[in-house]
Amino acid sequence: MTYWGYHLIFTLPVLVILFHFASSRMKTAHWVCLLVTCVIAFLFTTPWDNYAAYLGIWGFGEDVSLWYPLRSLADRTPFLGHIPVEEYSFFIIQTVMVILLATLFLPKREKKG
Repeated sequence: MTYWGYHLIFTLPVLVILFHFASSRMKTAHWVCLLVTCVIAFLFTTPWDNYAAYLGIWGFGEDVSLWYPLRSLADRTPFLGHIPVEEYSFFIIQTVMVILLATLFLPKREKKG
């Protein structure tokens, strides 16, 4: 199975279902939180995930991944260029899933007055 196939079968359908049920509860503050959290998760996870792949802790096969967007930097730094685009997508997908789940299951705030 390709990494993209994994997303198509396992993560993206769950994301669509969560979005369907949670989007009606999302307010502007939720969308801002989602965006800020995705940026933080992406910036935090990128270097250590690349470093782990660089060290050989885990890896991604060339034949199962679509593209390594920063491959040209892999020779110069252990912190970029070692993971495929699907892994970057996974950072965002899992972050959005968590925020949608939190929005869905946290109690609604009662309006005052």
